[in-house]
Amino acid sequence: MKFLDVIVVFAMAVSVIDGQSDDEAWNEYKKEHGKNYWFYIDGGLRDRMRKRIFLYRNAEIKRHNSGKFSTYTQAHNYFSDMRPSEWQRYLGANPTKIPSNIFSEETNTIDTQRRQSLPENLDYRNDPCMPEVKNQAACGSCWAFAATNPLEFAHCKKSNAPVILSEKQLVDCDRVNAGCNGGWYTDAWDYIEKAGGSAQTSLYARYNARRGICRFRKRMIGAKVSSFSYVKANDVVAMQEAMQTYGPLAVAMTVVNSFASYGSGIYDDAACDNREVNHAVVLVGWDTVDGVDYWIGRNSWGPKWGENGYFRIKRGVNKCKIENYAAYVVPV
Repeated sequence: MKFLDVIVVFAMAVSVIDGQSDDEAWNEYKKEHGKNYWFYIDGGLRDRMRKRIFLYRNAEIKRHNSGKFSTYTQAHNYFSDMRPSEWQRYLGANPTKIPSNIFSEETNTIDTQRRQSLPENLDYRNDPCMPEVKNQAACGSCWAFAATNPLEFAHCKKSNAPVILSEKQLVDCDRVNAGCNGGWYTDAWDYIEKAGGSAQTSLYARYNARRGICRFRKRMIGAKVSSFSYVKANDVVAMQEAMQTYGPLAVAMTVVNSFASYGSGIYDDAACDNREVNHAVVLVGWDTVDGVDYWIGRNSWGPKWGENGYFRIKRGVNKCKIENYAAYVVPV
């Protein structure tokens, strides 16, 4: 009740949104995202509750975007009328799966010669081997999406044959990981290697954000794993070298409330620092703008979130622990 009480207070303080009334803004939001909460039996109670959350989120977005010092903006998206406990179902990296002794060594100095040998930028977003952004929906299967995308890309580069692989196979069949209750991308690659391969989505089953019966058969295989490895923790140049050599990297990061409302720009919220990771994403490039170094990340929340499904985040400062657990996969 305390959370809803706070929402009511902020909602009452917002009467007009960008020239629209509250009702107009709320109805437009629902139309854009295909949401309908009106039920005659409850007299619109559910709709009013969701509206209050939306207006509270709108106040937060306006407050953030009116600031002068942030390098990113927030925007409304599918999460704007959800409680934190609801949108957090879209996470799913399980930190208990992190190997205990791999990341203890930090790199505080970067060899100048190695740095100078790298290109100033790299961007795989529009590469012919990069599939469209997918949506894990309300299932903690980000680990599966973070595992399949680097394998899709690397397989395509090696065979010159684009492939769309099945996250549902991992959700259904990988018993080391826990389906919609979380997992870890290197464990997913280990499963794929031992199972004989990753199924093509078109041959396995349509992803439905639920764990079902494992239906994997060898005839479904679209790509195989030869090996996989971690990149040295907190070594930005090592991450760049690995990305150049092997393609996109699977990484884990810490997601906090502001990231759910990310709209564009270079994410820099200090609230995510020094907290446990809870989400798996893929790094697909890097660049610098106005003196700010950043990574280009690929999320699994659909193309309507962020920058067409992608995001940018500060590079070289281990923002949200995104430089701790980078890993790459090598296809057969």
